[in-house]
Amino acid sequence: MEQNQTTPVRWGILGTGRIARVFCNTLHALPQAEIYAVGSRSREKAESFCQEQGAAVCYGTYEEFVKDEKIDIVYVATPIGSHYQDVKRCLTAGRNVLCEKAFTQTSEEARELYALAQEKGLFLMEAMWTKFQPVYRKMMEWKQQGKFGQIQGVEARFYTCATKEHRLMKDKNHGGALLDLTIYPMMYACSFLGYEPQCINAMAAKGGDGADVMDSLQFSYSDGSFATLTGGLACQRQVSLYVHGTKGRVLLEQEYFYKAQKAALIDWDNQLIEEFDGTFTVDGYEYEALEAMDCIRSGRTESALAPMEETIKLIQLMETCKNQWS
Repeated sequence: MEQNQTTPVRWGILGTGRIARVFCNTLHALPQAEIYAVGSRSREKAESFCQEQGAAVCYGTYEEFVKDEKIDIVYVATPIGSHYQDVKRCLTAGRNVLCEKAFTQTSEEARELYALAQEKGLFLMEAMWTKFQPVYRKMMEWKQQGKFGQIQGVEARFYTCATKEHRLMKDKNHGGALLDLTIYPMMYACSFLGYEPQCINAMAAKGGDGADVMDSLQFSYSDGSFATLTGGLACQRQVSLYVHGTKGRVLLEQEYFYKAQKAALIDWDNQLIEEFDGTFTVDGYEYEALEAMDCIRSGRTESALAPMEETIKLIQLMETCKNQWS
């Protein structure tokens, strides 16, 4: 059902942690958005977050929260291990959903939620914020235009600075490094080379309660292309992306590639083919929020920029990786 184009979209925020606060700060900068409701398992946390963000109502249980029919869309900002049950609760109650990545821990869970959303005619999307940002969209445009030539390889790494107190080290419910960090290199590799590698070689180092804290993945494809992907917890941040094509190349290392705002396409004489400045209007999260609101207002239940089929295929790849090191 299409919505009035001038009335702000009423957001419900499920969860009151760090990422919920970041996303709310983004919504405050968008005149199309209204932070309407906050849901938490703790009444005290809900009230505190509600007051902090200027929301109209708050709920101390998720069950009460999802019953509020004034909510146009729910942003699920709970830990990864809770995504399946939280998204299902929202969809069952008739709420549209934007869920933080990783969407679910298994592809079976993701397929079930997608089927439920389709059955009920509800909007559902993973909040893979990179896919909506200007630099990523420009690089996909360069790919479609053939400016890379044949893409032969992708190398990406994402290590974050961490101690033994890091949440990924201590709490498996957060999904481990693969679902939280290495998912970014995987997403970029699949966007350039495809979601169906011919061969996958995966290794992981475990820590804490058994969650992976360092990943090494190698994807190879039938056309001879490959991806070398690493991620995890380290002494300092290491974040870079290199895309190697027969005509052009891109190296993102001055900024974190998953939120890069500038990119330069270079040929094999090291001459500039094209450069792009995609400076954020807010902080980078605005693009996924705007896409979700545009879909809802136009009556679409899925985004062409982040189709659920790609979300499911990426989770399947992560399952294959985890099965190799289990």
